[in-house]
Amino acid sequence: MKRTFKLISVILFFSLILLFGIAFYFSGMVLYPKVRCNPDHHVYCNGPKELGLDYEEVNITTEDKLNLVSYWIPTKQPKGTILMVHGHGGQRNEGLRFSKSLHQAGYNLLLLSLRRNHGGYATMGGLEQKDVDAALEFLKAKGETRIGIFGFSMGSATSIIAMANHKEIKAGLFSSGYESAMDVLIESAKRDFGIPYYPLIPVVKLVLDYRSGIDMNSVRPIDSIASIYPRPIAIFHCKMDDYVDYHHALDLYAKAKEPKRLWAPECNRHERIWNFDPKEAEKRTIAFFTESLK
Repeated sequence: MKRTFKLISVILFFSLILLFGIAFYFSGMVLYPKVRCNPDHHVYCNGPKELGLDYEEVNITTEDKLNLVSYWIPTKQPKGTILMVHGHGGQRNEGLRFSKSLHQAGYNLLLLSLRRNHGGYATMGGLEQKDVDAALEFLKAKGETRIGIFGFSMGSATSIIAMANHKEIKAGLFSSGYESAMDVLIESAKRDFGIPYYPLIPVVKLVLDYRSGIDMNSVRPIDSIASIYPRPIAIFHCKMDDYVDYHHALDLYAKAKEPKRLWAPECNRHERIWNFDPKEAEKRTIAFFTESLK
């Protein structure tokens, strides 16, 4: 009996070590995604100069002392200013696909570089709120008052929560976002790795909360989007998105209040709406900010 009990204890001990080891690995994928520019996805990997845009690299310092080196692309006689927020594992260049057309339409652009690129770690829209806070302070110090926000994937989740908390953001376009950080992580774990919810996901969350210093259940754009009212929003999402399922867009749209709009083209890759139909994507983006950012 003692021998059996000892054997079971050893098995349980090493099973727990294995479980927490796997959880640590997966939490690291969330916190420290590989950052790179993919030409098939982001298209423009060499900065605004690739589009012939004059720009300045600006230093934006967060409350927790991270220095976010971002792109500032001003225009003469601006109609407004758009803050562009990139996604998980992305860089400041993610918004460049829309930048030339928006710049030509008369908007200043701030392409924010999030904390993962500057000594921090990604938190699916949680601590990234500090990055948006700092960017807004930068814009307000410049005297900008007509401010819109344009987020991509994790940047959309970040932007929804930020817009709900900052009344100075007058209009928001959210591309390929999700309703909840944990929901999209659970879905991707099952789809990409065949991992069921139990027993691993609760342990991953436990480790993720400990390592990030925040409760990942608090990153829920679905709980914030209605608070944006009466300011206008738009949601773009590929109908067959292969990473963030289309139901996230439908759920967010259903929870949002008017004025709101939804565009869901028949594309099947995550955050590649512009790549699927550049002219239509630019046309709808310019129309939204022209009508909304007055």
